[in-house]
Amino acid sequence: MACLALVLLAAGWVLTGGPYDWGALLVLATLGVFSWVVRDPDIGTRVQISLTSVILLASAVIVGPVGAGLVGAASTAVVPRRAPLIVRMFNIALGSVIGSIGGLVYLAAHGTKDLADLDGALAIVAWVGLPLIVADIAQCLVNAVLLAGIMRVANGIPMRSQIIKLLSTTGLAYVGYGIIGFLFVVLWIPAGVGWFSAVLVLAPLTVAQWAFRQYGDEVRAHERTLDALVASIEAKDPASAGHSARVAQLCEWMADALGLGFRETQEVRTAGMLHDLGKLAIPSRVLRLPRERNEAEQQVMAEHPIHAVDMLGDIEFVRGSLDAIAHHHERYDGRGYPFGLAGEKIPLAARIIAVADAFDALTTERSYRAPFSPAEAMAELHRRAGTHLDPQVVTALERALARHTWAVTERSVEQLAASGANRDHDDPETSDAYAARADLRSHLARTAERQLPVRAES
Repeated sequence: MACLALVLLAAGWVLTGGPYDWGALLVLATLGVFSWVVRDPDIGTRVQISLTSVILLASAVIVGPVGAGLVGAASTAVVPRRAPLIVRMFNIALGSVIGSIGGLVYLAAHGTKDLADLDGALAIVAWVGLPLIVADIAQCLVNAVLLAGIMRVANGIPMRSQIIKLLSTTGLAYVGYGIIGFLFVVLWIPAGVGWFSAVLVLAPLTVAQWAFRQYGDEVRAHERTLDALVASIEAKDPASAGHSARVAQLCEWMADALGLGFRETQEVRTAGMLHDLGKLAIPSRVLRLPRERNEAEQQVMAEHPIHAVDMLGDIEFVRGSLDAIAHHHERYDGRGYPFGLAGEKIPLAARIIAVADAFDALTTERSYRAPFSPAEAMAELHRRAGTHLDPQVVTALERALARHTWAVTERSVEQLAASGANRDHDDPETSDAYAARADLRSHLARTAERQLPVRAES
């Protein structure tokens, strides 16, 4: 990244010379530092928002490719919190690259350097506005590709899914802020306001930053709500500690492997977190039996997807996850519950949770058996593909595990004692036992039809 930044600065110097105006560069760099320092630290899912892109876009026109590259480097060089040196180096280089790219693309799109000579609004739009939009899109794409690249190198996250996530989360706003950058440029040169335009543009910048902070606060509130709901499950059923988070992680990995979009991935991840919420409506004596559950107790336990959807129905941000929660115990062969759906009539997100549920159940230590190794668990899932589980989703999990490490879950003596001797409801053998009971499926289908807003044909 550092080498790329230097190459682009050198190319800009050869093609256009140094910064057009050193005084303007100082003002823009100061404003860039301000926008970087006050950026929202996190809007969830490790995505950060900064309005520095507005400054870099304006810099591409006002001080040229080299000036914009220097503004980008200066803006990201100031870090209020301690960060590893390699992180600071990457951020500085990325800022410089994006600034230089913006300046070079603006000129390549026939953007003019001589804004003062333009006559009329149409000329400004044609020779400044349109090339600036092209530069803005280029900056957005380069930013997404380079960030996805470093996350692939550092954490093994597939680039395609990360690019989609970045563009769907921030892309539209990123490009939209080009309007503010265009306003900044027009005020600075054609309107003759000069450096004072930096003061005037602070108002829309502040409003934009506030809007992103509101979005970030909403995302964090959703995450806290999910954490609280999961904590309530684990408080009632200590033996399930960590299960929801592990299933959510597996669901996210499989969604990436299946090429799902950002929204679909978030919905299946949320469903994975909350799929067992209905346990809160199950009597503790049924959850913690020291023996195998009888037929009546199995029926009570199997109602938990219905209870979960009933509990979550009024929470707006989980609406897209309700189908997956309702159907996560359906089987590919149609012998699951509550509706007995088969094959692709089962929502894809529910089929993903079913695979994640089974895999985590197998790789978790139980009072009645040792945990399966990941390889042994995958072999068992392949054996069940086409009957219990969707073969396509099982293959997606195998692809995901080739890129990620999975450790078996060993449990404490207390957790093993809390689970008793009854077989876990997510254990694949339990699914087989429930599948053999047509009376249970009929009862659950009638109950679900009465209580759920989710129907068999949904």
